[in-house]
Amino acid sequence: MASQRLEIKTKAIALNYKKDKMYPSVVVGAEFSYIKRVDKSGPINPNELVKTLRNSLSTIGNLFTKANGNTIGCCAEINSANQVLIKRPYLKLNQIQFSKAIRPRTMQEIPKCTNCKLTFL
Repeated sequence: MASQRLEIKTKAIALNYKKDKMYPSVVVGAEFSYIKRVDKSGPINPNELVKTLRNSLSTIGNLFTKANGNTIGCCAEINSANQVLIKRPYLKLNQIQFSKAIRPRTMQEIPKCTNCKLTFL
């Protein structure tokens, strides 16, 4: 469970996207200890992807291919978790906590996709 502070930050960033009429599919926050990062969905740069995250994603399939109804490596959870892992590359993926996923266009909470559930077991 993510901290209340991360939930508030995530919602504020989603509201800013809505205000600016920018509509990524989802915005999610990731945290470990004091490191908190919020990011949006979209393809991640493969050169910046931390090895542990890349290895976990590869068990599902190749980056940027469809699996379980979503494109591998394009979720906001991947983007925000990668930013945390850049600061703490020794972390196990299940140590990262996530905020609720928010869709900026509607401000609705979106459930975590199967690919993210498998990645962050």
